[in-house]
Amino acid sequence: MRVRRARALAAGAIGAALALAAVPVAGAQAPQGEPVVGGGSFADAPLIGSSRYRDTILPGERLFYGVRLEPGQQLRVAAQLDAKPGSIDTDTAAGFSVGLQTPLREVITETDSGDSTVGSADDRIDVMFPTVLAASGARERTGAYFGPGVWYLSLYLSSLQREPARVEFPVEFELEVIGEPQPDASPEPTPAKATPTPEPEGDDGGGGTSGGAIAGIGLAGLLVGLVGGGLAARRR
Repeated sequence: MRVRRARALAAGAIGAALALAAVPVAGAQAPQGEPVVGGGSFADAPLIGSSRYRDTILPGERLFYGVRLEPGQQLRVAAQLDAKPGSIDTDTAAGFSVGLQTPLREVITETDSGDSTVGSADDRIDVMFPTVLAASGARERTGAYFGPGVWYLSLYLSSLQREPARVEFPVEFELEVIGEPQPDASPEPTPAKATPTPEPEGDDGGGGTSGGAIAGIGLAGLLVGLVGGGLAARRR
């Protein structure tokens, strides 16, 4: 009986420990995203994909990130400054916005979700951008280029101050590339390679005497002249 009771107490203690381990600790922070450093222009924008990221942004600064999108895919972006509500000076950091530029650096303002890409500094922006078209469809479409390539996500923190304080604000954002790449139904035909024309071999194509034959005739005449001259000299 004592052995059974000891085993029961031990099992109960293990169960209680597991239950306590499963309870989230109060005030524990959610796992942060992967650190990334946004570029100050298109040229130095890092190429990223579907994941959760964290960076820092200054008031009046715009950060760029490259995202490769294929036909049939679209980009979802969720971004927010990582600051406590009410802790942001609205003069220093007045507004926060998310932008998307095409591979030709054209600004896209429309969204499939209908949500705004612009908000206040403490807003969370969550938008879905339109689907990327195949190259043939992008050529036929008027307006901005919506074809495949490296698109550019931008984050911007506006300020009401002419020279805002250089305060770095942590920013968390999540990218999700939705959809599988689709083939182009009307791809451009590949130009055929030109076949080189063979050079004629000693024939001018008009039935005349070739250069080699003319040279041979001249050599034969020279030999005949030499032989004739020799015979005449012997007779003398």
